[in-house]
Amino acid sequence: MNELRRLRPSDSQVWIDFDGTISQRDVLDDLIRKFAKNDSWRLIEERWAEGLIGSFDCLRQEFALLRVDAPELTDFVRKIPIDSGFEALIHLLQSMRVPVAILSDGVERFIRLIIHENGFAKIPIYANRIAHCGDRLSLRCHLRFSGCDSGAAHCKCHTAGQIGQPGRKTIYIGDGRSDLCPAVKADLVFAKGVLAKELTHRQKAFIPYTTLGDVARCLQMVWLPESMAVGIDAEPRCAAR
Repeated sequence: MNELRRLRPSDSQVWIDFDGTISQRDVLDDLIRKFAKNDSWRLIEERWAEGLIGSFDCLRQEFALLRVDAPELTDFVRKIPIDSGFEALIHLLQSMRVPVAILSDGVERFIRLIIHENGFAKIPIYANRIAHCGDRLSLRCHLRFSGCDSGAAHCKCHTAGQIGQPGRKTIYIGDGRSDLCPAVKADLVFAKGVLAKELTHRQKAFIPYTTLGDVARCLQMVWLPESMAVGIDAEPRCAAR
């Protein structure tokens, strides 16, 4: 909690993961399970989970298995639900003029569609791109970085370094393996799921959360201690681990 209290809106910036953090489910996992032409993606996924390949190789191989036409893909993606606390968090950050961006190892087009469906249109998104020809999809990793330690399709650390504003401290919010590298380098981390387990193993302090509403409550408690401007009245849980 001391780390949180030292951060003010005027010297903070926030990077948020998408899959499993803003979205309630991992969009790419759902997509591959539903539209892959066979189950060979399971072996690819196992190799990635064991650290034998990075997400660049993992996603490129998995996308090669997909067979889905554009209308069906759009219909599938737009139905992905988002975290109930996302609106409150974004409202708080924007009202306090805190720079915020989505950093994802997923697909920009999918993320844009999902957040647009939920009424958000002006949040910067840094993610992979795709090419769609007939029923075939291929990955376009324009944010890949040759020096990425984890072989990611999108090197979030490199992007964060490029877009970060000098003098501002970084708050990172995530849940998965692709968030580990940027989370370790952040000044304050909100974590759940695999990310929380990895940070615990590495003895990196973080604040656990269940929904983004928890994150909004913690930030509001410090930044707006006498106001409930974002309309959240539950007791926050902001103790670091």
